[in-house]
Amino acid sequence: MSRNPFSNKTNTGSESYSRNNPGKRTWVLVVVLLVVLMIGVPIFVTLRNKPDKYTQSATEAVRKEIPNAKVTDVRVAGGFAIATVSDPTAKSQIRAGNVTILKVNEDGSMTLIANGSSFSPLDLLELGIPLDTQAQLRGTEIDQVMQSLESACGYNHGDAPGYNGFNGSFNPDMWEIDSGSLGNIERALTASVSNSNARLQPSEKVTCVNVTKNNSNATTDTKTYISTFSLELQFITGGGEVTTHMFTFSIGPKYYRAYTLDGQPLQDTLE
Repeated sequence: MSRNPFSNKTNTGSESYSRNNPGKRTWVLVVVLLVVLMIGVPIFVTLRNKPDKYTQSATEAVRKEIPNAKVTDVRVAGGFAIATVSDPTAKSQIRAGNVTILKVNEDGSMTLIANGSSFSPLDLLELGIPLDTQAQLRGTEIDQVMQSLESACGYNHGDAPGYNGFNGSFNPDMWEIDSGSLGNIERALTASVSNSNARLQPSEKVTCVNVTKNNSNATTDTKTYISTFSLELQFITGGGEVTTHMFTFSIGPKYYRAYTLDGQPLQDTLE
């Protein structure tokens, strides 16, 4: 039987060429790969070098006060952020890097609230940052935060608490507590707190009494010449719970002294 010259099974020259020249297909694949690399690599590098949204927000906030700031190691938790900020153009500590605390706003932007070489747990409490949030920002456990706090507060274990902040200056008029009055205040508070601590588990004991800068006051009775000073205190337990209390102490003629905690009188242990 003769072969049909019009049969569609007859191989064309181009098919034979393609089948017999695998180098052409390889060349096409190489070209495609090069195109993908030329487009993909710059995109990948750009995305990789682009700061995350928290670093970007922190950088924008910090550069309002430190124009040449470089912001790294941003951690966010509980509406706050902590970051390392350096300024290569500065001649001070910030050249090497400072710790910066920021407040995270509802819209995702940030506001710088403090900048310094270091912050203790008590410093961060003063900025309104709870202890559990501090632990998250530090990337550590709350037990470690408490150990640092108790050390800064001067707590030596047992039922007597440590004290912090009483040697500061207070509003109005930046009044201060003299050393004699401070000793009497600590004795009065220790007697009250220790009595309560003796009945509590270690995690419930008040280990630190910290003075805030809020709600302080000073008044003098012009008839009795008795001056009364008010302080807001934070009682911090071994388990990290923080409660707020109002404390007053009064001094006057003839060695007059009186103390109250949340409106209740405290015993003066020197009487």
